[in-house]
Amino acid sequence: MRLFGQKGNYAYACARVKARKQFLLSREIYSRLLVMDVHEIGRFLGETQYREEMTHYASGHSGADLIEVAVTRNLATTYSAILSFTTGNLREMVGNYLRRWDTFNVKTILRGKFSDAPEDEIIDTLVPAGAFSETYLRSLVGMESVRAVMEELSKHPSLRITPEVEREVVESGKLAPFEDHLDMMLYYDLLDVIDPTSNATALLRDFVRREIDVTNLKVLLKLKVEDLAEEKIQKYLIPGGMEFGLDKLRSLAQAEGIDQIFEALEKSSMYDDIKASMERFKEDGKLSGLTIALDKALVRTAEKFGRFYPLSVLPILDYMIRKKIEVDNIRIIARCKATGLPNEVIEQLLVM
Repeated sequence: MRLFGQKGNYAYACARVKARKQFLLSREIYSRLLVMDVHEIGRFLGETQYREEMTHYASGHSGADLIEVAVTRNLATTYSAILSFTTGNLREMVGNYLRRWDTFNVKTILRGKFSDAPEDEIIDTLVPAGAFSETYLRSLVGMESVRAVMEELSKHPSLRITPEVEREVVESGKLAPFEDHLDMMLYYDLLDVIDPTSNATALLRDFVRREIDVTNLKVLLKLKVEDLAEEKIQKYLIPGGMEFGLDKLRSLAQAEGIDQIFEALEKSSMYDDIKASMERFKEDGKLSGLTIALDKALVRTAEKFGRFYPLSVLPILDYMIRKKIEVDNIRIIARCKATGLPNEVIEQLLVM
């Protein structure tokens, strides 16, 4: 179903987002955070745009736990605010893009249920920024069983939970196939609702397809390193990519080792961004640097697309991605500081 109707308040929304962008943490700030301990990081964040959340959650959390829950909830508040000041088809596009957080939250709740995690811990990790409200998500967390959660979720047509899918989760206890199903439905619907008839929305569609490429490549590399069989890898691949369609991905999954994957990456538009990380992987065999480089390449794509059409959904998308990366970076720094990892190791894990 394509997006039609009221055009949307692009100029106003882009101006609001531009004002917010100036508060994103700079590379210099990250360098300062790296030389602080966890408590110093907490005090610093208490003087920034994270002030309200740091204060609110300080009564029940401390240290890295406080930082993590505060920045995560700030992310949800930020996304909700952006959605609230958009109108028309712009609001529809932003809302559909934010549906990924419904997927994230469903996965988080089910993982918590399977691992018997305390309800408060599950709630603290949620990002209520999609169509599912915090009240609804809390109700899912409070349910007594995985079966009850799945029965409730099956009422949502957008999730397309068939009786077979529900039964597989409840009876086999396997989440991976269901999580793969959620990702496929998310991207399928997102591509379907983006009207490619204008230049800006066509670029948005291209960006989503590039995001699918990056998602598939990270999965493919991880599973090939783990030496999984080709037929098992195929189950985790999402259709709709820009440069790496399913046929190409299946061919790479069938190959011995990852040499053919690297050859394909060398011919891709991302190669300049990931070349150095590919070389490091050949030396140390550590995949984390390469997956981070793929994420960085996607960020640069979003920024470039946003510059092409400054009064479109693209600058808003660019900001939302950068905000998530900032929150992820802060969480990584806090958690790594709490475990005593050296700064040079932490820095390699950050997307900047």
